[in-house]
Parts: sequence; structure tokens; C-alpha cells
Amino acid sequence: MNSIEKRCAEYKDAKTLQKIGLYPFFRPMTGSEGRRVNYGGKQMVMLGSNNYLGLTHEARVKQAAKDAIDKYGTGCTGSRFLNGNSDLHEQLETSFAKFFKKEAALVMTTGFLTNYTGIGTLVEKGDFILSDSENHASIIAGCRNTQAKTVVFNHNDMVDLEKKLAEIPAEATKLIVVDGVFSMTGELAKLPEIVALKKKVPNTWILVDDAHGLGAIGATGRGTAEFFGLEDEIDLITATFSKAMASLGGVIAGKKDVIHYLRHRARGFIFSAALPTASAAAVLKVLELIESEPQHLKKLAENIEYLKNGYKNLGLPVLPSQSPILSIWIGDEVKSLKVVAALADLGVFATPVLFPAVPFGNAIIRTSLMASHSKEDLDFALDAWSKVADQLQLRVEAPSTDGLHSRAAGYSFEKFA
Repeated sequence: MNSIEKRCAEYKDAKTLQKIGLYPFFRPMTGSEGRRVNYGGKQMVMLGSNNYLGLTHEARVKQAAKDAIDKYGTGCTGSRFLNGNSDLHEQLETSFAKFFKKEAALVMTTGFLTNYTGIGTLVEKGDFILSDSENHASIIAGCRNTQAKTVVFNHNDMVDLEKKLAEIPAEATKLIVVDGVFSMTGELAKLPEIVALKKKVPNTWILVDDAHGLGAIGATGRGTAEFFGLEDEIDLITATFSKAMASLGGVIAGKKDVIHYLRHRARGFIFSAALPTASAAAVLKVLELIESEPQHLKKLAENIEYLKNGYKNLGLPVLPSQSPILSIWIGDEVKSLKVVAALADLGVFATPVLFPAVPFGNAIIRTSLMASHSKEDLDFALDAWSKVADQLQLRVEAPSTDGLHSRAAGYSFEKFA
């Protein structure tokens, strides 16, 4: 057995969870209405999706995608740099530049690719990246895809960020990179404090990945920068279309010269096939609906408050959040898997977040809201949570989120086999 075979054979965690009947991943759905899905032979309320505006099944969005297939076909069959560009891609870039109040924007095939190749292209040897310790894996990959030095600061810790900025030569280029909304807990980045530090430290830029903010927070759905009234202060915004935008793809927006540089130098963009036009057309329609129909964002906000208050009334340990992401602290890893299984038995689809995504002993159940959830959906889910809380004794006090941001190592589920 060679080393590749050996290390693959020695990976036991997923097999162990399958063996004990608590494997919660790759669950095959046989149908979906967005807010409800078909799984395991029954219909379930979906509380594990990032479909924040509930528009994946909106008739006008689906029709836009179908029309694009009829006009352009099912794929672009090449890079935008050569044969895969279309007028829809360029319309999308013009629309997002305007939406984010930036000079220009560039659309890529996925949100992960956007961070990976965007960060990896813009910073070079001699530059410094300051990255929040809880940033998304795509940001971490982007930081590794460059010869710049990456300095990780403690999660949302502005004292630590200021200290680490002060240790970098004043003349060096510095890029602070944060998630606008942190995907596991729903916390927001401390953009006002980050902007204040930027103004104090020369040669400093800010990049915000608003994957979970776009379309979901801010007065008009423009994300975290709008939420804090700091749209003019953020140099670069990246986002994905796979959440509130109900499709697939990614975008980076900023100054015209920066986007022009990326368009011609970002290898991950140049050497990747173009975003399918059906996806681009769907995003264009969602963007139009966000701007013309504010009721979607309003309904999402109402649903967030309704479920948050419902969790609190049940005595569940819900973590603080100002976003559609509402996470319930469980603690024990295996217990969290039992919660997911029990909820599924009662008709609620939810997702666990385990070590190493959170420190060992701080497992959570990540639930998320859609604008399309009805009050009946949420009451159904709360009734299921109430039963599971009694069954598995979940009514405990949630820890401060400060306790969820360290990393442990060396844990294996094999001890439960």
C-alpha cells in the first residue's frame, strides 16, 4: 500500500459516523421547494440552507435561467478571456459595480475562486495580509496562493489587529481581509473599528467577503458595508451568488484599475471556464428583484426575529447574531449529531458544525432563515426543537462567542465506535 492509499485508508471519522448511524453529510434530497425539501421519503422544513431570500424557486428567476439556456446553450465551453464571454456576464459586472457603489466589478465562476485568485493576484512578495482567524476557507486558500506574508489576528479582536498592524513597516502594503458575516455563528465583522484602524495606518486596504451579507443584511440588501454605513470606506468587496443570489458564481468589486488588473492577471479566472449564462441570468433577475421588491428583505428580517425569539422562549442556547444565521450551542460533538438526527425524524433539516470548524467541545447546530419561510414552517420547526430539547436536555446557557474561536487538535470520532 503506497502512502496515498495508506493515509486515505487510515481516515476513519466519516466511516465511524456512518457505522454508528449518525453521519449527517451528503444527504440526498429528491426534490425541493426551497423552504421545504424531500429527504428520506418525507417532506422537511429546510433550516440548513443559505437561500436567504428564498428565490431559488421564484418563477421569474427560473424563467430567466431557462431563457438564457435557450439563447446561449447549457455552457460557455471556455474561459471568458477567450471564447466564453457573453453580454450577460458584462451586464452582471456593470450591475454589481453600481450595486456595491464601486467603479468596476469582475464576475467569476465560484465564490471560492473569487477569493482564491483575487487575493492571490493582488498581493505580492513584500506585502502583508491581515486575516481574521475565523475567515472562510476560500480566504485562507487565497492567502496561501501568494508570496505575501499572512498575519492572522484573533477573531474580531481589534486590539490584536492594531498591535499586529503596528508591527508591520509603515511603507509596506497591508490588506486586511475579513468575512462580513461569519458563516458559522452569524456574527458581523467589526467594520467601524477596522475602518478606523485603516485611517490611522498608511498603505492599508480592506477586503470584505460578503458571501453571507449580500442580499441578506443592510437597509437595501447591499451587505455588511451598507449595514454599518461604510460603503465608501471598503476598498474591495467579494461575494458569492450561491447564497441569497440563488445561483452560482462570484464577484469582486473595487477600483477600475484594480479590476482591470485582475481581469488580465488572475490565473484562476483566466484559466477557468466561464460562469454558465443560465446562472448569470438568474443572478441578474435576483438583483433586479432585490432592488425593486424590498418586501423580500423585509420578510427575511421578520423571520429572523420570529425564530430568534422562538428559540429564546424555548430556552435554547442561541448565539448572538444580526444575520439570517442562528446557531444553537450544543457542546458535545456526538450530542450535536443526535440532535440533527432527532430533528430529521421530526421533519426538520438542520446542519451540525463540528470540530475542527469549531473548537472541540463547542459543537453547534447552524440554522438559517429564508424570506420564503412561512409562519407555519417556523412554528413547525420550533415545535420539533422543543421536543428535541426535552429529549436531549438542550436548555442550557450559551457560552460567549469568544469561547468558540480557538482550535484544538488530535480528536477522533473513533472512540464512539
